Amino acid sequence: MNKKIENVFEKDLSQIDNIYLVFGSEEYLLDKFENKFKEKFVDEEIKDFNLTYIREEDNVFKNIVNKGSTLPVMSQKRFIIVKAGNIFKKGIPNFDAFKKFLKDIPDSTVIIILVNEDLSKNKRKDIIKKQGEVINYSPPRFQDINKWIKFQFRDRGKKINYRGIRLLEKMFNNNLQQLDSEIDKICTYIDEKNKVEVSDIKAVMSKDRRLKENTIFEFLDAISKKEKNKSLYYFHQLLENGEVPQIIFAMITRRVRLMLIIKDLKQQGIKHKKIASRLGEHPYPIKKIYGYVDNYSAEELEEMLDKFLKADIKLKTGEDKIENSIQNAIISI
Repeated sequence: MNKKIENVFEKDLSQIDNIYLVFGSEEYLLDKFENKFKEKFVDEEIKDFNLTYIREEDNVFKNIVNKGSTLPVMSQKRFIIVKAGNIFKKGIPNFDAFKKFLKDIPDSTVIIILVNEDLSKNKRKDIIKKQGEVINYSPPRFQDINKWIKFQFRDRGKKINYRGIRLLEKMFNNNLQQLDSEIDKICTYIDEKNKVEVSDIKAVMSKDRRLKENTIFEFLDAISKKEKNKSLYYFHQLLENGEVPQIIFAMITRRVRLMLIIKDLKQQGIKHKKIASRLGEHPYPIKKIYGYVDNYSAEELEEMLDKFLKADIKLKTGEDKIENSIQNAIISI
């Protein structure tokens, strides 16, 4: 793992900086940083009061100043996560107000700015260095993938031998997101066993099943994150692979219903393992959905479900073909 990233998670709450800028070309790594940061430092029980997302680019600096001046509720820290694109490009208003705010940022405020671009040559980012931490979270080079795989298993309390690492490298090259997904499935499969064998990896995935399952996982995850372009891409991939459109439709509506249920149970303070047990579901997808639902209100999820149910009505009344019905619903979310 990136040494600067390791240093962040070796600290306790009282030691973390007031502002972090984490940038890089691999969105998957930025998502991993965000999720791990929330898991370690943000109190789950009072997160709704002390965690704010800023996604609007035009007013980003104004919102950071306004939200960053608010004191936390029953907590040492208030957290602001900024995911509004490259906010350090010229032309975005109130940058000077943001610079002034950073000089007197409250000790109780922690700002995490995530930018899915290379900012290494952007001079505006340098103002962060005076007040906090700037991290270029670049993906591992091809020759370092084996170390990365080994670390991912170790981070989950598992060991893997060289043959197992080489098999995963051969199957997935340096696709980190896909590798992470497969490593999660492998660790779930072996359960309490500490050492991963090549036979375990082969048991989890045969090539044909892996291709189809991975496309389904990627499709449902893209739907869950409102990534329209990716959703449409994987939707057409599923059709090309021979998946029945009615089944795709059923999978989507089931996923959104699960998100609504998990959102409600999570707000009650129930952890993902207990939710999986209560619902009789496999813990792997429940754990992923558990992370996604933070980005949505219950009303947003209900609206998303309503759009797909209306698309289903159009299909059943003959107003639209199923492929068009699903595609239009995806575009509308």
